[in-house]
Amino acid sequence: MSLGDAQVGLPGHSRIVVAMSGGVDSTVVAAMLKGQGHDVLGVTLKLRECGGNQATRSCCGVDGLVSAAESADLLDLRHEVVDCVREFEALVLRRAWDEYASGRTPSPCLLCNERVKFGLLLAWAARQGASHVATGHYARIEIAKYGDVRLLRGVDTGKDQSYFLAGLNQEQLRHVLFPLGPFTKPEVRALAVRFGLPCAAARESQDACIVQEGEQFAEMLRRRFTAPAVSGTVVDDSGAPLGHHEGIHLFTVGQRRGIPVHSPRRLWVRGLDAGTGEVRVTGEESRLDTCGLSASGMSWIAGSPPGETFHCEVQVRYRHAAQPAQVTCGPPDRVTVEFDAPVRAVTPGQAAVFYDGDRVLGRGWIDADTQGSVRNPCSTK
Repeated sequence: MSLGDAQVGLPGHSRIVVAMSGGVDSTVVAAMLKGQGHDVLGVTLKLRECGGNQATRSCCGVDGLVSAAESADLLDLRHEVVDCVREFEALVLRRAWDEYASGRTPSPCLLCNERVKFGLLLAWAARQGASHVATGHYARIEIAKYGDVRLLRGVDTGKDQSYFLAGLNQEQLRHVLFPLGPFTKPEVRALAVRFGLPCAAARESQDACIVQEGEQFAEMLRRRFTAPAVSGTVVDDSGAPLGHHEGIHLFTVGQRRGIPVHSPRRLWVRGLDAGTGEVRVTGEESRLDTCGLSASGMSWIAGSPPGETFHCEVQVRYRHAAQPAQVTCGPPDRVTVEFDAPVRAVTPGQAAVFYDGDRVLGRGWIDADTQGSVRNPCSTK
C-alpha cells in the first residue's frame, strides 16, 4: 500500500470539496487530499430534518453532522453543512415513493448520486471555486486516449460501488474524484490508523442517509407523503387467493420474509400488480428465474451505447454478480437484454448496470423481465 496510489493528477493547491459523513472512508479521503497539498473544503449534506436534539446514526442526523465536523476539525479543515432537504425530498424521496406506489422497487442511492451528490453538490462546489468533488466511494476513474472519462469498478470487489454511480455522465465524471478506488477496505482502515483518525475502527453504515435504524423505507415514505396503502390479495401460481396484505409497497420481487400467508412451505414474491393490489407468490424458487429484461431511461457514460447490438455483462442489483448478456438497443431510449443463462429475481424499478469487464458502460431502469428468443430460447416459467 502506498499513498502514491491515491494521487489524483491535479495541480498542487487545487480546491477540492470532500463530501464528509464522519465515517472512515470520507475522512481518509480528506486526509489524503490535504496531505497532497490541496485546499480541501469538507462538506456534509443535510438530507433530512433532524428533529431537534434527537441523535441518530444517520449521516444526515445530529450525530452524523457532529462526527463530520469533528473529523474536519481534527484535520484542520473548513467544514460546511449544505441544506438539501427540499431537493432530496423532491428529487429522490418523491420519485422513490412513486415507484413503490406503482408496484416497483426504487434505487434511491442511484437517484441521490445522479441528482444530489453529483448534481447539486457539484454545482455548489463550482460556486466555491472548487475544481472537483471527492467522495469515499470505492470506484475508479480513468481518462481514455481521446479524452473520454471512464468509470471502473473499485479494486476491492467486496466494496465496489460503481453500480451506484453508473448514471453519471462525462461532465460529472470530469469533476469527480474517487481516491479510494485503488484500495481495499482493510487498507483504508490502515491508512486511517496511519493518519491517527479516531474513526479508524468505526462500524459500517448502510443507507443511513435514507432511513433510520428500525424503519421500513417504503412505509416511512408512505407516511411522509400521506399516501394511501394499496391493499389486496396474495395469490399463488395458479391465481388462487392465499390471503390478504395491507400494502403493495411492502413487497418486492424475490422477497421471502414478511409474506402474510400461513403456508407449510416457503414462499417468494414473484410479481406485483399495483392496479389490482395483487401480490403473486410462488413456492418454487426457480420460478423467479428469467432469461431477459427490458429497461428504459438509459444513461450511457460515453454518451451513446457501444452499438445497436452488443455483448456485455449486466448487473441487476448491487449484490449481484454481473452476468453475460446480449443487449439490443431500441428507440427512443430502451434496451432489451437476453442473458446467456437464467438470472434470478429481476426486479422492476431497480437499475440494470452494463459492464465491459471492469468498465461501466451505463445504466437503465428495469421495466420487466422477459423470456428468451431464437438466439437464447431458455424458458424458466
